[in-house]
Amino acid sequence: MLDSYEVFKQSIYNMTKIDLNSYKERQMKRRIDALISKHGITSYADYVIKLKKDKVLFDEFVNYITINVSEFFRNPDQWNLLEKEVLPNLFEHFGKNLKIWSAACSTGDEPYSMVMLLSKFMPLS
Repeated sequence: MLDSYEVFKQSIYNMTKIDLNSYKERQMKRRIDALISKHGITSYADYVIKLKKDKVLFDEFVNYITINVSEFFRNPDQWNLLEKEVLPNLFEHFGKNLKIWSAACSTGDEPYSMVMLLSKFMPLS
């Protein structure tokens, strides 16, 4: 049998397609518990019911749990892998006809990081 938080995570996924399993559980649970407490709600099940009925509450929840963090070269190991392995292989295979898309960044630091990294492989124009 699933505990109440597991059922909550599944309900949230069904409502938002946000997989709370992708986040550090202790940290995420603490954030959600604080938000639930702020509204005087006593259980995850009651919170789901209220989220389904109240768009303002729902929007607050989604905004609260999403990261909303942006910084240059965030997660350096990933950028290093991109520089040393991924991009060289892509340029070898596709040449300069490579299209890159950056999705869902808060302030644009990630796309600028990508441009800085790409400048090591090709001139900027």
